[in-house]
Amino acid sequence: MREIHSELMQKYKSGANWFYWIAGLTLVTSLMTVGGADWRFLISLGTTQVIDGIAAAMSEDLGAAPKIIALVFDMILIGIFIFFGVLANKRLLWAYILGMVVFFLDGMVALLIADWIGVIAHVVVLIFMVPGFLAGRQLLELEQEMAAHARAQAEAHAAATSSL
Repeated sequence: MREIHSELMQKYKSGANWFYWIAGLTLVTSLMTVGGADWRFLISLGTTQVIDGIAAAMSEDLGAAPKIIALVFDMILIGIFIFFGVLANKRLLWAYILGMVVFFLDGMVALLIADWIGVIAHVVVLIFMVPGFLAGRQLLELEQEMAAHARAQAEAHAAATSSL
């Protein structure tokens, strides 16, 4: 049982850590965009790219302020994904699934702006995240079984020692 538990835990953490990758690569992409770069990581949030694009267009007339405001919004979105990562790594499955739903919706933003590479990247990441979520469900079930087994053994031991 311990070996299965270890395997499930590894698979779960591997899936949950995608939230950190999304946040980190989005951060680098956002900072590079503010700095004037014209490239991005595939695994970054499409929503922040839209925000950054609008800010870049507005900054032609308004100066640097729109880019700074966009960066603040980017940081909020990045923080949300870090939060999903923290909660998912604490094995809160609702946070894991909510994070996947939010990332899926972000992929819909990429679809709306016809960013086909972004859509494909979102699908690939979600494909990697789903097995982690399923492993988390199995992990919780296994831990419940292990706890029930340990209680039964403790009760049997207590009954055996009390009859002596």
